[in-house]
Amino acid sequence: MRLSIITLLCVLVNLATECVQAAVSMPDTSKMNILFINIEDCNASALGCYGNPICKTPNLDKFCASGIRFDAAYVQAIACNPSRSSFLTGLRPRTTGIISNGHVMDKNLPPGTATLPEVLKSGGFHLTDIGKLFHKIDYAEKRYAAFDRLEFYQKPSGWTGPEPMLKFPPVKTHERDPKPKDEKSREYREWKARHSDRFGDSGLEYEEHGDYRMAATAVAVLKDYAKTGRRFFLSVSQSRPHTPLTAPKKFLDMYNPAKIPEPQAPVSSLKNFPYMKRATGGNPDIFMKQQPTPTQVQEAIAAYYACCSMVDANIGMMLDVMEETGLAKNTIVVFLGDHGFHLGDHGFWSKYSMLAATHRAPLVIRVPGAPGNGKACSGIVEFVDFIPTLCELAGVKPLSVQEGISFAPLFADPSRPWKKAAFITEGDSEDGDGVRTPKFSYMEFRKCELPAALFDLTKDPWETVNVVDDPLYANARTEMAALLKEGWKAALPDNPR
Repeated sequence: MRLSIITLLCVLVNLATECVQAAVSMPDTSKMNILFINIEDCNASALGCYGNPICKTPNLDKFCASGIRFDAAYVQAIACNPSRSSFLTGLRPRTTGIISNGHVMDKNLPPGTATLPEVLKSGGFHLTDIGKLFHKIDYAEKRYAAFDRLEFYQKPSGWTGPEPMLKFPPVKTHERDPKPKDEKSREYREWKARHSDRFGDSGLEYEEHGDYRMAATAVAVLKDYAKTGRRFFLSVSQSRPHTPLTAPKKFLDMYNPAKIPEPQAPVSSLKNFPYMKRATGGNPDIFMKQQPTPTQVQEAIAAYYACCSMVDANIGMMLDVMEETGLAKNTIVVFLGDHGFHLGDHGFWSKYSMLAATHRAPLVIRVPGAPGNGKACSGIVEFVDFIPTLCELAGVKPLSVQEGISFAPLFADPSRPWKKAAFITEGDSEDGDGVRTPKFSYMEFRKCELPAALFDLTKDPWETVNVVDDPLYANARTEMAALLKEGWKAALPDNPR
């Protein structure tokens, strides 16, 4: 008995020592700045920094070597508005009431909900936004009013902020198809489809692209912050690789479409599949009327990679000026995609599914001086965790209820056990909810021909064979259904500290 007590005491002492060492080894982040780079519709597996052997992302590769790449980072919704509304509030889609791109955020959020910029503003940060952060200005006018500087975006009513940091010459254009003013009209929907369903050469020089100009403005803003010494939160958007999949020719020339392999999970491999109608028909945003030819598939994927390489070059501009000005030493840098994107897998293009290509998104974070820098984290993290995490690092208290938890401990030790599952909501055509663990992906639908789907990720990582009715998986179905019903609290790590 004495030996077992002594052994137990030794274990407890070792655990306490490890906790103290982890706490001591983490730098003081309470006065650091935050650079928040968000890009649109990015398939994590498409990026070179995530191991894609074709797509070239040298700047992100270098950034991953100095930060932590999260390999199992999952969004909570399948499109821009519900996903951003979730990770910018720390609430899940069924709580925000925003489960579709058409839902107006300010009209649906629970009373008293504070968003990330509002929380950081309360902590003394000077706020700048360049490009899209929330879905639309008229969805989040109050939230945008918190910013001290707004660039490349509409301004809230009564805006009295500064003039643009930089001025750019007009972009040459041969536009003969003006945008209809009424966004609810049939003419606008048809116009949007024409402008979205394209891939290839943009016809613009690199410096004429909006993404380049947003990055150049970010460089100027960062230089200004370095001079003033103000503590800042800078959000910088990149519209690519969202459709249209167009980029300057110099980036397209980096890829040979003929060398692009066929997408994984061909339609012929799908069995008892919940999204079969889409797998054989048109898609949102691109290839909207019918499935592409094999040549078009290769050309579109090459164009997608070109868009990623252009974004990578823009991010390189920002990271370089951080080094030049010394801001890299005291600025937390967050790089993320607002959700994923299908690139021909399952016959899918664009987002709008609870499959991994939409659910999983890129996330790389660098906390200067963190012991975990340069490593990859395979533990499950959710985007709903951003506010708790950034608040802990910044020394700021959240202003409203949160449904995520801080994953700050992972910056000290990316290999420690973490969440057991990630949750997602699909609020459009199928109206469903899903839960994903390392072994299984489980989905339930309200408006689908199939009420549920279960995929064995160990044997079927591309989610092609729905085994929900297979007797061999009866226990797995019961357990996953129970986990989905019980919700996110049931998936929290056993020892989050």
